[in-house]
Amino acid sequence: MSVRQIAVILIAAFFLSCGGHSENAGQIGARIHLKEKGVPFRISVQVIVPVQGPLQEKVTIYGKLSPVRETLLSSQFPGRISRLSFSEGDRVQAKQLVAAVLSPKAEALRQADSNSPGTEMLPIAVRSPFSGIISQKFHFVGDVISPGEPIVKIQDTSQFFLWGQLPAIYLNRVKPGQTIQVSFPDVPGLHLQSKIEAINAAVNSESQTAKIRATLKNKNHLLKKNMLATIHIVTRAVQRGLLLPRKAVLRDTKGDFVFLKMNGKAHRQAVGIGLQTLDTLEIRSGLAPTDSVILTGNYELKEGMSVQALGKGN
Repeated sequence: MSVRQIAVILIAAFFLSCGGHSENAGQIGARIHLKEKGVPFRISVQVIVPVQGPLQEKVTIYGKLSPVRETLLSSQFPGRISRLSFSEGDRVQAKQLVAAVLSPKAEALRQADSNSPGTEMLPIAVRSPFSGIISQKFHFVGDVISPGEPIVKIQDTSQFFLWGQLPAIYLNRVKPGQTIQVSFPDVPGLHLQSKIEAINAAVNSESQTAKIRATLKNKNHLLKKNMLATIHIVTRAVQRGLLLPRKAVLRDTKGDFVFLKMNGKAHRQAVGIGLQTLDTLEIRSGLAPTDSVILTGNYELKEGMSVQALGKGN
């Protein structure tokens, strides 16, 4: 082995041990070897062109369902429950008889085996004011109740309020009337759409969030009270933007920029950023649709460095 070869290996090992450069020993050795031969060293990079297409900027928050209508059924008069055939979870229709309450007078007359056909013998009917389900049952047949004492709770399950907690920093970007997309961790595959109906005028002092409200139809009866929901709110959108992967765009004290591959060299190009998602950026200025943008290998580049596209000869 020649003295020159030993020197190349030692230099490569020094840089590798210092960890101050991303090149490995083989790359350093190749660069020195090519320089000795008069051949410029070119960094291998991956090159792409911007994509033109739609992009939406979204805010993702979380919420909970609550009934639009829920009521307690009771009797206006005291008495003993003589009929109550529903249990929790049973569905009832509007104006359907839910319970019957026998007043103390009617009960006394019956016990006396009276043949009086008067209305005082009839039980008091308790009917559902709307269609829904029995969500809670407080009494059974034979129980004695006082006036206004709840017998059952009925919940309208045809639709639900969706209440979300919107961080205050988004209040200037979210308004009533905006469309929301809703999904549910406990019901995979269920995706619903609605609109924001109201935003609370006050911000919670501890969480710094404001309540937003929407209404969801429950056509398939899959929604339940207190179910958790994920809410996606589209705040801005473009139909035909110039798009790049986020990792293609770099930033320093001078602003956002990319490296272009031009005539085999890296050229720094300032860009203006528009809409942003987790993985994609809209480029508002600084790029043309045909520009060759360096996607990987860009962190170590400097203006004018020789580059070579992976899989290509130049």
